[in-house]
Amino acid sequence: MKTSITLTLRAFPVIVENTETQEVKKDVIVLTKEHLRAAQLVGQSSKELITRICANEGYRVVEIGKPVKTDAEIDLELLSIGVQLIGN
Repeated sequence: MKTSITLTLRAFPVIVENTETQEVKKDVIVLTKEHLRAAQLVGQSSKELITRICANEGYRVVEIGKPVKTDAEIDLELLSIGVQLIGN
């Protein structure tokens, strides 16, 4: 029985500016392939999605870099044990 899932991720390096303090910083926005597909279904590009996510957090996007593709494997058995421990 398979007890893990693999998520395809895109890590976008970004430079953002805090809209209140005007502080500029580098960050990384990580999106799943499903996030990107959902955005595409409503006619939104990855850059538009990232801009909206940052705006919701109070940041203005200065620059979005080329994404790095990576896969993350999640062990569901270990995750369920962690959830059980937190629930007690």
